[in-house]
Amino acid sequence: MKPRYALLPLTLLLCLTLSACRTEPKEPPDLRGQWQQVLGDDKEPDYYHLARITDDYIEIYYYYTADGSTNLFWYGSFEPPEDGKEPYTWTSENKLPENIGPRVFRYASRDAKRDFTYKNGLLSYTIAPSQALRMNVTLERVQEEVEIKGEVPYS
Repeated sequence: MKPRYALLPLTLLLCLTLSACRTEPKEPPDLRGQWQQVLGDDKEPDYYHLARITDDYIEIYYYYTADGSTNLFWYGSFEPPEDGKEPYTWTSENKLPENIGPRVFRYASRDAKRDFTYKNGLLSYTIAPSQALRMNVTLERVQEEVEIKGEVPYS
């Protein structure tokens, strides 16, 4: 076989390989709705995180299982993804009005910003309940929404 004919099968193979790798861009996921913390064991916890995402905001609450009450943990900005690339991350800026005293929303984070990640249908972020403790929290979209009691401090 002449050398230039030997390259023909390799060229065809390369073209087929490259065209098979090309995929259509994914649609951006719609993250709006309610999310609930993924719980690790079968025991029902005293509380867990419950989040609600709207067009512009993400709200996260402590949801107490005993009575269904809620306390605001985070109220910040939300930036929807522009494409379907994962992981999708955004930095949420705290939108809790500065004139609201800590007694009104005593469990609300006063951090200026919080980073969120969406990957494989899960939403995650880190909290630091104390100086020595950092925890990752993972949430999944809920099929049946839970009633969130309490007011959001819209500014």
